[in-house]
Amino acid sequence: MIVECSECRAHVQTRECGAYERLSNGQGPSSLFTLLSCTQCNSPILIRQTNIGNMVEGDRWDTPYLVFPSTDLRVNPNAPRNIQAAFEEACACYRAQAYTASAIMCRKTLEGICAEHGVTERNLAGSLKAMRDQGQIDDRLYEWSDSLRVAGNEAAHGVGLNIAQPDAKDILEFTNAILDYMFSYRDRFDKFKARRAARP
Repeated sequence: MIVECSECRAHVQTRECGAYERLSNGQGPSSLFTLLSCTQCNSPILIRQTNIGNMVEGDRWDTPYLVFPSTDLRVNPNAPRNIQAAFEEACACYRAQAYTASAIMCRKTLEGICAEHGVTERNLAGSLKAMRDQGQIDDRLYEWSDSLRVAGNEAAHGVGLNIAQPDAKDILEFTNAILDYMFSYRDRFDKFKARRAARP
């Protein structure tokens, strides 16, 4: 089975070391837990799969979900509490495999970032452009943010559209990177430049 190894930071072939099936108790589907070993670094990986089969087609397991090692992202403590709460909810949705909901909450996090920096245009697209035009974000960060906005729009308004797990993970990690840039690295870099400029 090919899964993402947190140690190798890549999708790698794994070796199965054991499995446990938790049968349905009538209130939900069965789950299959599989212990894997990365064939590159020998790190342990535990995945969970949900049985999405039926009586006709039999057992059919969905996309593997990483249980261990934990993939929780650190929420930037410098961000305002309401923005932290929105991103924490995006992380919680991702852990619950509600990937579309996670993408929507990432979009909400972006809206909060714009508002915190005094930019509240008619819509998020306008706010992001204003942030770029004011020099608060550069062209690359604008490209990231606008791509996340589009994904969030699709998640919120496309009734028949579901966000896949790999896309949800990327959306979550890019949103986290933007949080770190806006509430940590940008300010630190400005202070670094000021210190350098003040030297005799």
